[in-house]
Amino acid sequence: MSATTKHSSSNLILTILRRLTLRPLRPLSSINLTSTILKHLKRLPFTASSTSPSISASLTAPSAFFRPASFFRLASILFYCLINFLILCSSLQALAQEASIQTSSQDLQASALHKTIGISQIVEHPALDEVRLGLIKALKEEGFVEGKNLDIHYENAQGNISTSSQIASKLLSSKLDLVVGISTPSAQTLFFAAQKQNHRIPIVFSAVSDPETAKLISSSYPITGVTDAPNLEGLLELIHSMMPNLKTLGLMYNPAEANSVSTITKLKKMLKEQGITAHEVTVNKTADVAQAMHSLIGKVDALYFPQDNTVVAAIETVVNIAQQSSPTLPVILPIFSNDPALIKRGILAAVGFDYHEVGKETGKVVSKILQGTDPNQIPIRNPSDLRAVVNLSLAKKLGLIVPTELKHSKLQFID
Repeated sequence: MSATTKHSSSNLILTILRRLTLRPLRPLSSINLTSTILKHLKRLPFTASSTSPSISASLTAPSAFFRPASFFRLASILFYCLINFLILCSSLQALAQEASIQTSSQDLQASALHKTIGISQIVEHPALDEVRLGLIKALKEEGFVEGKNLDIHYENAQGNISTSSQIASKLLSSKLDLVVGISTPSAQTLFFAAQKQNHRIPIVFSAVSDPETAKLISSSYPITGVTDAPNLEGLLELIHSMMPNLKTLGLMYNPAEANSVSTITKLKKMLKEQGITAHEVTVNKTADVAQAMHSLIGKVDALYFPQDNTVVAAIETVVNIAQQSSPTLPVILPIFSNDPALIKRGILAAVGFDYHEVGKETGKVVSKILQGTDPNQIPIRNPSDLRAVVNLSLAKKLGLIVPTELKHSKLQFID
């Protein structure tokens, strides 16, 4: 019932009642309904006394009580109260309907704000784990809180490409708003499966060194992300500053990882130009790492591996084989990489990015897409905060030169 209709009905009823009772009446609220009834009842003959008459006293004057005018007035009052009661009930019903509509609208808005994303990670290792944690932290800072208005479906392939492909199919068949591929293999399996199955779900990649070589760039599909392309000039600057007489550099990587192949290809060209010999060993799985490491001992002056998921997943094996029990020379093979977090795991030095920050950059991209931005309008980005981190105590034990300043990166020491 509209406010206009209720107002017209009330006026009509009040006009009728005024003519019946010969006394002006005003609309009642639920608060003064009872007091109005009592007020009008006091005007009847059996309540006219200044003192409260007993019931027996009222019955002694039945003729007064049963006067037609009194009954007529009492009936009018009761009828008036009934009409107001019906109007009040109608108003409450209208308010309830309005509240129900408002609640439904709020539920729809809440449903629109609630998002569900999938995360595919090729393997558990420090850098990729930090990317994922940084991603979740950034989303929280942007207002998407896991367990509140955000659901996250996380899957880890444990270093198996076939498993990664299965994960991609699983995530793409789920009702998700967006999927994230952490690492080149995870991003590739998601993107290739999405194209094959004609999906249009937005894809964001992270920790991908060379998205172009990995074929992750498309103007027709909603895909973008954050890279961790290694700064090879900065890497060689650090190696030369610490080991100016280096002649042979060992290179270990998985040839099935496109980012590793791209990095090694570029680095080999740069090493050749500088007169440094590159000694390659490849691994197809983590179980191959031990044998590859043993094959390098005594043949190279130092070891470098890119952000290779297979090698990094076996970092303990790499470091253990590079160590010996001699108290004067605890490490026989200096190890360089692109992940500063690996310094705490036993390598000598690294030139790269803080992968937690890489994750936070990725989280900001994801947040924009969840809020409606077209992924193709978000440029692929590379973090700008390049760091060179050196294990100072290890460098001194090996008798290596400790640099004081670098051109390409900020220098940081860890004891």
